[in-house]
Amino acid sequence: MTNSDDLVFHSLKKIEIILPGERQAFVRELLERSGCTGWTLFRDVAGQGHHGFHEGRLLWNDQASVVMFMAVGTEPVIRRVASGLKPLFEKGSGVMFISDTQVVRLEHFVPAEEKR
Repeated sequence: MTNSDDLVFHSLKKIEIILPGERQAFVRELLERSGCTGWTLFRDVAGQGHHGFHEGRLLWNDQASVVMFMAVGTEPVIRRVASGLKPLFEKGSGVMFISDTQVVRLEHFVPAEEKR
């Protein structure tokens, strides 16, 4: 059993992106181009926003729903993602949240060449 004092917390940034499902391909490509090593996709997200209540139900395909991406990375990586999303949000609906987070297994979030 591992002693909890052996854990090292590594500070990174987390970005959460909520937008119409029709924009999934754009966001996936942007995350890859920006250097994210992985992300999580939540489908059928629902919530109250600036334009009222949005239900995340899937109608006929995955394009008709609201989705949320979550990714963790270094500040330069998350800045590239945020910069790439800015024009998208100027023209359409969606939000992004960026926050500080900590991870234990740094190798899952940062390529070896970027480790501090």
